[in-house]
Amino acid sequence: MWYNFLKVAFRTLWRNKFLSGINLFGLALGMTACLLILRYTSFEWSYDRFHVNSNQIYRLQLEQYTAGEPTEKSAQTPPELGPALQAAFPEIKEVTRAAPWLGGVVSTVETNDQQRSFNESDLLFVDAAFLRLFTFPLIKGSAGVLDEPNTVIITEQTAKKYFGPQNPLGKTLTLDNHNQGHHYKVTVRGVCRNVPANSHLKFNFLVSRQVTGQEGGPPTWSAYTYVLLAPNTNVANLENKLTRFGRQNQAEPTGKSLPKQILSLQALTHIHLYSHLATEVPGSGNGKMVWFLTFIAGLILLIAYVNYINLATARATERAKEVGIRKVLGSQRVHLIRQFFLESLLLNLISGALALGLMQISLPGFSQLVGIPASFHLGQQYWFVGAFLGLLWVGALLSGLYPALILSAYQPVQVLKGRISPLRQGLTLRQSLVLFQFVASITLMAGTFTVYRQFNYMRSKDLGIDISHTLVIAAPQARRETLEQEQAFYQRNQTFKSEISRYPGVTGIAATSNVPGIAIDWTPHYFNSPSAPDKVAVNRPTIAVSPEFIRQFNLRVIAGEEVSPEKARNMAAHQVTPIMLNEAAVQACGFNNPEAAIGQAIYMRNGSGKNFKNQVVGVIRDFHQRSLKETYTPLIFLISENAGAVTHYALKVNSTNISQTIARIETTYKNLFPGSPFEYFFLDEFFNQQYQTDKQFGQVFSLFTGLAIFVACLGLFGLCLFTTTQRTKEMGIRKVLGASVFSIVSLLSKDFLKLVLLANFLAWPLAYWGMQSWLQNYSFRIPVSAWLFVVPALLVLVLALLTISLQAIKTALTNPVNSLRSE
Repeated sequence: MWYNFLKVAFRTLWRNKFLSGINLFGLALGMTACLLILRYTSFEWSYDRFHVNSNQIYRLQLEQYTAGEPTEKSAQTPPELGPALQAAFPEIKEVTRAAPWLGGVVSTVETNDQQRSFNESDLLFVDAAFLRLFTFPLIKGSAGVLDEPNTVIITEQTAKKYFGPQNPLGKTLTLDNHNQGHHYKVTVRGVCRNVPANSHLKFNFLVSRQVTGQEGGPPTWSAYTYVLLAPNTNVANLENKLTRFGRQNQAEPTGKSLPKQILSLQALTHIHLYSHLATEVPGSGNGKMVWFLTFIAGLILLIAYVNYINLATARATERAKEVGIRKVLGSQRVHLIRQFFLESLLLNLISGALALGLMQISLPGFSQLVGIPASFHLGQQYWFVGAFLGLLWVGALLSGLYPALILSAYQPVQVLKGRISPLRQGLTLRQSLVLFQFVASITLMAGTFTVYRQFNYMRSKDLGIDISHTLVIAAPQARRETLEQEQAFYQRNQTFKSEISRYPGVTGIAATSNVPGIAIDWTPHYFNSPSAPDKVAVNRPTIAVSPEFIRQFNLRVIAGEEVSPEKARNMAAHQVTPIMLNEAAVQACGFNNPEAAIGQAIYMRNGSGKNFKNQVVGVIRDFHQRSLKETYTPLIFLISENAGAVTHYALKVNSTNISQTIARIETTYKNLFPGSPFEYFFLDEFFNQQYQTDKQFGQVFSLFTGLAIFVACLGLFGLCLFTTTQRTKEMGIRKVLGASVFSIVSLLSKDFLKLVLLANFLAWPLAYWGMQSWLQNYSFRIPVSAWLFVVPALLVLVLALLTISLQAIKTALTNPVNSLRSE
C-alpha cells in the first residue's frame, strides 16, 4: 500500500511539474533562510555554554543608590567582596575575580637582543580559581601557577606572536602603562588554548593578581567577580541573603556613610545577550535582536508553507474526480488522508535536501556577513538533526493536513455527476493566507527602511566634533620612574609634535588621553572645596588634552575662551590646571548655566589622596563622544602641555600622498621612541566601528525580508497561474464577446489588489509598534514619518501587480480559438 502511495505521489508531482517546482523552490528557500538564521542565533545562544559548570556559574552585579535614587548598576565589584561572600555563604563553593587591564604595551626581548612590543588590551589579572571555574584547557603548565607572584599564562596565538616556534615557558614579558603607573615583569608559566569565539571573556594573557613592581597593584582593583554555586542552590533565596548582607555592611569601621548597595546574581549564560551594565565586558550581543531574527526565520518558513496550502486547496476541484474514483473503488477516507499527507511529506523531504545544499553554498558569505567563525557548524549542535527532522515532519503534517481533509471529504456521487464546486471555506482560507503574506511583507519592508534610515542617520549626523581626516597614533607607554626620565620623555614628545607639524601632509597635531569612540575610563573624584567631605565628591569622565585639541577638532566654545599654550603654562606655574566643561558637565557639576561656571574652582583628588586645583576657563557645546545610542557624556577637559597622561596623538592629515606621510611619521616616531610599537588608525573609520552590529543587523534583516517577499510573490504567482488556468475558457468567451485585454487583466487582478489594500490597514499599526519599540534603543533617533509606511505599501502593490499581471496578460492575449477548441 505504501509503495503504491509513494508511486502515485511521484506521478502527481511530475504531472504538475511547474506548480510542484514553485512549491519545492519556495519551501527550499524558506528552509534555507530558517537554517541560516538558526546558525546565527545558535551561535549567539551558545555563548559560555562550553564551560563544564556553565549552569552553576554566576557573576555578581552591584547596584548603587544615593538618596534613594539608583546611580549605577555595574558589572564590576570591589575585589574583597567575593572572598567575603564565600566565607559567609556555604552555597558559594568557589570564587574568582578577573580584573581587566586598561591597555598598554607588552614587550619581550628576543635572543638577538631585539625587542618585540605590541599594544595589548586583552589581559586579565586573575587567580588560580579562574581556570578551575572556567573551561579554558591548558596545553602547558598548570592553573596553580596563577597563585604565584609575577606569573602569566598566554594563549597559543600569543605564544606564536611573541616567541614564534620557541618554547615560551620561562620567558619574560614586560607590561607597561605609564598613565596607570604599571611596570611589571612576569614569567610565562603556562599556555592555554585560544579562547573560543563564543566566550564573553576574551583574553590573550592571564596574569597573576600577585604582581609586584609598584605600590598598590591589581589586587585593589574592581573586578568581574564570578561564583560557583553548589548544586541545587535556590538562586532567589541566595539573592535575598546577598541583599541583607549588603545592608549590614553599609558603613565602614570609621563610620563613614556609604551609598546603598544591592548585590544580585547574573547567570553566566545570560551575560552576552542580556547584560548591558556599566563597566560591562566589550562586545555584548542583543537578545532582542536574536529573538527577532528567530521570529523572522519562522515567518519566512510559515510564508512558504502558506504557499503550499494555497495551491493545494486551490487544486481541490481539479483532483475531485480522482478522489471520487478512489472512493468508488473502495478507498477509505483515512487512506486518502495518508496519500495526501505522503505527498506533502515527500515534497518536504525533497525541499529539505535542497535547502541543505543551498545552505552549504551560501554559508561562507553568510558567516562573513554576520561575523560567525567558520569553525562553528550547526551539525555540531546535538539537537540540530532531531530538530530538522522534526521540522520536516511537523511541516508536512500541518501543511498537508488541511488540504487532505478538504480533498478526502468529497462525495463520490456528486463528483462523478460533475456537480462539484469550489468550497467556500477553501476560498476564504486562501484569501486569509494571501492577506497574511501581504501584511507580513509590508511590515517587514517598513522595518527594513526604518533600520537603514536609522543607521544612515547615525553615520551622517553631525557629531559636534570634526573627526574627518584624523590620523590617530598610539602614544608610547614606557614607564618613566625618575624625574630625569619624565623630563627626557617630555622633550622627545615636544620634538615629535614639532617635527610632525612641519610635514607637508600634516595640518595639526594634538595630544590626548582619549579619542571619540573609546569609553572614558578615567573618572577621578571632583568637589567644589578642598575641605569638602568625600560624600559630596562626584566621579566625572575626564580627558587630558593639549591646548591644540579644542581648535583642531573644531569644538564650539559657547562660554569663556580657548586655552592657549602660554596660558596653560602660566596657570600651571601657579599650581592651577585650566579645565573646560561640556554642557552636560556644567549641569552635572551643579552650575546653573555655562556662564556661571566660568572662573569657578573645582578640585580633583587622585588615588593617593592628593588634591589638585582646577579652574573652569571655558564651556564647549556637547558632542558625541560615543555612538548615538548613548546620551551626551558629561566631560571635563584637563588642558596641559605636559604629555604625562597622553595615550594618543591626533593628527589632521591631507588625503594626498597619505602613505608617504604615514611612512615619514613612523620613521620619526621610531627614532624618538625606540622600542615603542607604532600603531595607528583613522578616527572616522574607528568611530563608525561602533555601528558594526547595527550594520550587520540591517544587512541580515534586509536580506531575509527580501527572501520573505520573494517567497510570498512566488506563491502568489503560482496561485495566479492556477487561477487563470482554471478560467481560461471563461476568458476566451469574454474575448469573443468583445472584452478588452485591460478589462480581463483587471478582472483577474482586482481580488488580489483588494487584499493588498486591506493588508496595508492591518500592517501599518504593526509596523508602527515595531518601529517605535526598536527605536527606543537609541537616545538619538529618526522620527517615524509617513513615507516609511507609504513607500512599502506602494512597493508591495507594484510587486503584486507585476506578479499577477505576468500571467493575467498572457491569459488575456491568448487566442480564444485555442481556449474554446475543446468546446
